[in-house]
Amino acid sequence: MRSRTPKELQPLAGRPLIDYVLRAIAPLRPLQTIVVLSPAKAALAERLPAGCEVAWQQEPLGTGHAAAQALSLLRPEVRHVVVLFGDHPLLAPTAVADLVDTATSSGALVTLLTALVPDPAGYGRLRREAGRIVGVVEARDDDRQYDGEVEINSGISCYRREWLEEALPQVPRSVAGEYYLTSLVAMAAKAAAPDPPVVAVTASPEVAYGVNDRAELAVAEAIIRRRINERLMRAGVAIVDPASTFIDDTVEIAPDARIEPFTTISGASVIGEGARIGPQAILRDARVGAESVVVASMIEGAEIGARVHVGPFAHLRPGTRVADDVHIGNFAEIKNATIGSGTRVGHVSYLGDADVGRDVNIGAGAITANYDGRDKHRTVIGDGAFIGVDTMLRAPVTVGSGAKTGAGSVVLRDVAAGETVAGVPARPLARRTEHEGER
Repeated sequence: MRSRTPKELQPLAGRPLIDYVLRAIAPLRPLQTIVVLSPAKAALAERLPAGCEVAWQQEPLGTGHAAAQALSLLRPEVRHVVVLFGDHPLLAPTAVADLVDTATSSGALVTLLTALVPDPAGYGRLRREAGRIVGVVEARDDDRQYDGEVEINSGISCYRREWLEEALPQVPRSVAGEYYLTSLVAMAAKAAAPDPPVVAVTASPEVAYGVNDRAELAVAEAIIRRRINERLMRAGVAIVDPASTFIDDTVEIAPDARIEPFTTISGASVIGEGARIGPQAILRDARVGAESVVVASMIEGAEIGARVHVGPFAHLRPGTRVADDVHIGNFAEIKNATIGSGTRVGHVSYLGDADVGRDVNIGAGAITANYDGRDKHRTVIGDGAFIGVDTMLRAPVTVGSGAKTGAGSVVLRDVAAGETVAGVPARPLARRTEHEGER
């Protein structure tokens, strides 16, 4: 991969690559899961889910040698051993289930997961005699010309435990100095019983797809993202243009939500029923309530309630919490702030480290100056306040409920509830009496 990150930890649609392999076996509830690692992939051991055991392969001596490192860890109650590869993220749970079901019902010594492909490329090819599997021919040793589909070995296999423990130490060393797991097929085929000793389960060619470089990783990601979109659409989510929509496997979207083109939704994002996201929206670890609209805006680590309208070109940063029925205008930025229900945040405004009440008007160009060069300070704006256009609120400062600021005001001191201030610096305006209002 030409990366400091182990291949199995490379990100793939929101999850590390190996998570897809482990998830494929999870529905089977295996008695034991052992991951064989080289010392170079020690970082992977720390990332494995609870319950996984690690066997260490100190030297890279082939797939058969790797599997042998796990034998001593097998629990006594294990009867069948499934061998998978950590770089096969397209493996479907149904394929593994079919493999195990066939292995247990047939009694075969070896059960292989195979696929039919028009071009066998670098895959091992099954060798049959009178219909019986007698071995696997590696691509480099096969000079035959094929007319039609070829049965290839995915590498994923299942073994009877007692036979595997006897046979694996007898695997011969190859010319390259390695021990290949595929050698077990020919060894099992020579057994007189059971009949047949080796069986195959045919699956989709995708199960055999292994990732070896970043180009292959991109191919796998495209397939997984297509699967994600199809799953969501069949569950009632409207995705207008799946080809231009990128949704992580970790994302939850409720029915009747609508995802417009050129939108990316990642991380632990949750989208409510009937919400409309996009076009050109970017959501990361965001929560969007029912019936809310996010247009051409970025929401990261923030939460918005129901019937909220955001954008276009707004940015909600981590720590932001927006209540129901709020409007956030063009080019507004909000960071680590709470916004009360019914509040309207005007365009080209910035609210950082602020607590804004209900039914507040934030005029266009208003900002909270929250940083003094050393520390961040909070601004508090009470319910029903009216913050005029281009107001600057120098934190720490509190604007009381129902208070108002004039356009262009620079507020350096707290504003009392119901008070109106204006100017640079902002000063209270005398309240007009009823008599003065008549003159």
